[in-house]
Amino acid sequence: MSIEGHPESFPPADDAPDPPQDRAGTSRTLLLANALVFASSTCIMVLEIVATRLIAANLGASLYTWTSVIGVILAGISIGNFCGGKIADRHPPKRVLPMLFLAASVLSFSVLWLNHYAESWWRPESVAWPGWVLFNVMVIFLLPAMMLGTIGPIVAKMALDEGKKTGSTMGNIYAWAAAGSIFGTFLTGFVLIELIGTRAIVTSVAGVLAMIGLGLASMAYRSGGAFISTWLVILGLFNVVAFGSWPWAQELGVFLLLRPDHSGLVYFDESNYFSIQVYEAPDIENARILALDNLVHSYVSSTDVTHMIYDYETIYAAIVRRLAPPGRPLRSLFIGGGGFVFPRYMEAVHPIAGIDVAEIDPAVKRAANLALYLPPDDETEIKTYTMDARNLVDDLLRGGAEGSYDFIFGDAFNDLSVPYHLTTLEFTAKLGELLKPDGVYMINIIDIYTPGLGRFLGSFVDTSMQNFAYVYVFSSTSDGPTEDRDTFIVACSMRPLDIHDLGSRPGDDLFEGVLFAWAENGVLGGQMQTVLERGGGLILTDDFAPVDNLLAPILGSQ
Repeated sequence: MSIEGHPESFPPADDAPDPPQDRAGTSRTLLLANALVFASSTCIMVLEIVATRLIAANLGASLYTWTSVIGVILAGISIGNFCGGKIADRHPPKRVLPMLFLAASVLSFSVLWLNHYAESWWRPESVAWPGWVLFNVMVIFLLPAMMLGTIGPIVAKMALDEGKKTGSTMGNIYAWAAAGSIFGTFLTGFVLIELIGTRAIVTSVAGVLAMIGLGLASMAYRSGGAFISTWLVILGLFNVVAFGSWPWAQELGVFLLLRPDHSGLVYFDESNYFSIQVYEAPDIENARILALDNLVHSYVSSTDVTHMIYDYETIYAAIVRRLAPPGRPLRSLFIGGGGFVFPRYMEAVHPIAGIDVAEIDPAVKRAANLALYLPPDDETEIKTYTMDARNLVDDLLRGGAEGSYDFIFGDAFNDLSVPYHLTTLEFTAKLGELLKPDGVYMINIIDIYTPGLGRFLGSFVDTSMQNFAYVYVFSSTSDGPTEDRDTFIVACSMRPLDIHDLGSRPGDDLFEGVLFAWAENGVLGGQMQTVLERGGGLILTDDFAPVDNLLAPILGSQ
């Protein structure tokens, strides 16, 4: 019962200051809470950014992979937040946090093994490609995200137990969690991937989480310190075999799936864009293969720069030889460098006024110099711009390059990775501005030309026809398009092209392929009407270019 005149008998007000003797301890607890949510949020975002790189070799880098990764990570965080709140109500935070960090460390490390085994999983025909991507991502990344998601609510409960104001305490927790997410995003994307690679990042995350758990265990009696110490020792040994330079460490690391097997590679690098591999072609003499994220991109001859393996390149060569006036120096722009096969062919075969190449990844250019026989910059007419092709095109137009190029070649597309912004009406119009009045834009498109499919090919051709009066479509098979995947070549110009009988005249370059559809100043020929119908009238624009959706059947046919 309260007594009037004795205010100390009333409960303290919410805004009453902390007792002097508790203020220091409360501040330390809040500082610890902020540090823990910062660290856990950093680790979550590091795993999220790395996830798309880890699965690229198996699932590609498309809208579906990014959507699945973001959705699964958010789902894991949400489930973890819910479970973490329940745990916080039933157990003292300082007792459970060490074990949660241990579990998060183990589950994060398991990503390496699960991702490796996912490459051998068989996709049932009844499962659509987007669903298969989502399933893979869930199996690999859901549990680590859930476990890391449990930490936030428990840390918040630990801070609130110190009697601080609810609003300011939760504001601190949320702010530091957001700061950790931002830090993890920039750290991974701008620094870690190119500096140490994806596998090292995953093991580092596991190590950081384990060390945090060990530190927390040392602050709380009987909170799993022995278990965490043991796991930390095991993790240290794993790191030795994963990154040690000793032969035994390399062999054991490959056996334990902690490091990739580079024994058959001529060159390996991991950049912010690709996992880059170069190895000897097993079925072609004196040739090397460039693979980006395990997808074969180029075959490069070591003895003859005019030797082209891909059919679409031989069609490029035949069109150039037919249309280019003898002796006239040609200026060409390449959208994508890769192995620099066709730029080197152009330099060797035709008089050159200039060859400009837009290759977004400087590491790919470095691989071409070091392992694919591309001469140093001062020994070749090929000028490489390590930037996005769209940015380069804008720079060229601002610099007054309108009407400068005889040929523009598109070679930045793959069946698992198509930069949609290079397919649009707006970008195609800019390429048209760069071409001379008789210039030609050629690009290779991978699709399946069967009823109900061929949507990307049809929509791209329809889009090209909005900017070019003459559009020609080649199949890379001599009998024309079949029900299998095909690499189509689309040639665009503002003038009629004398290529209907390409490959049949004396002196013509031979190639595997056939012209099967064309549009000349509004008049459709061959199967062009069918090509356009397959596209459904869709014009790809900067505002709407659902390329990944159009290519879903291609992705699912891997």
